[in-house]
Formats: sequence, C-alpha cells, structure tokens
Amino acid sequence: MSEWQPISEYPYGTKWALAYHCLCAHSEKKWIRFGKFYPEVKRWYYSGTNERSQWAQVEGDEPTHFMAIPDLPKLEEGNTDG
Repeated sequence: MSEWQPISEYPYGTKWALAYHCLCAHSEKKWIRFGKFYPEVKRWYYSGTNERSQWAQVEGDEPTHFMAIPDLPKLEEGNTDG
C-alpha cells in the first residue's frame, strides 16, 4: 500500500485498519490529511485545519483516497542525525 488507493479499497474491518492511521485525501476538494476510520461510529476522523471538528460530518467530506503512511528513512549505522 505505498500508492494512493480509492477509498473503496480501504481494508475496513481488518487488523491493519483498526491499528493504523493512514494518509487520506479528497480528490475534488484537494486536501490530504492524516486519518483513520472508526468502525464503532462508522466515521472518518482526520487531522483538520481548524478548531471546529475533525470528524467528517458533512456528506461528501469523507476521503476519496487513502495511502499507508510510509516508513521513515533508515539512518546509516552510527549516524544519530536525522
């Protein structure tokens, strides 16, 4: 899962989906955020740009695509700088 996938391919109900946040995007509204689907409330929660709310509350605000958050680059042995 290192490329953008349509939200219809999101692994709802799997251990991966329950454990990890992902990158999510809305192709028409042109945003990318960190997010996670919470099955107990059947809603997406994602990082917002304001203080109002971070739940997708308006129909059509749900992400249209998702991607797993990539791994951090590996440091060379002995290198402690980021």
